[in-house]
Amino acid sequence: MFRCTENESGQISILVLAIATSLLAGTCLIGTVGQVVLAQQRLNTTSESIALAGAQELEFNYLQACDVAREFGITNYGLDADCISQPLSIHVLVSEPNPNPLLRIFFSSIYASSRAGIVAENSIDSVD
Repeated sequence: MFRCTENESGQISILVLAIATSLLAGTCLIGTVGQVVLAQQRLNTTSESIALAGAQELEFNYLQACDVAREFGITNYGLDADCISQPLSIHVLVSEPNPNPLLRIFFSSIYASSRAGIVAENSIDSVD
């Protein structure tokens, strides 16, 4: 009976080493994906603030709303935003390079878009 346990004693060490390696690799993968998710959330917040800056100009001159949004994005975040403005809304698209070099192989940039607008006076009257 003791002969079986003496022959199997090295197998447990290999199993523990494999489990520890798997846990370490999983932790690294979670950290890598978490870094990209955090960058994506920050970019979403950035695109929302750029869209809101442009939406403030919609009421006065919707043709210049995109210029205001781009200027706000470059001044405050260093990002150039693609923009489409209409009389009551503005749509902003921003992108930045993927912050993680390992995942940059699969997707080189992360993107975020936001839409903001103003409420027309006619639509307020129709709600009441």
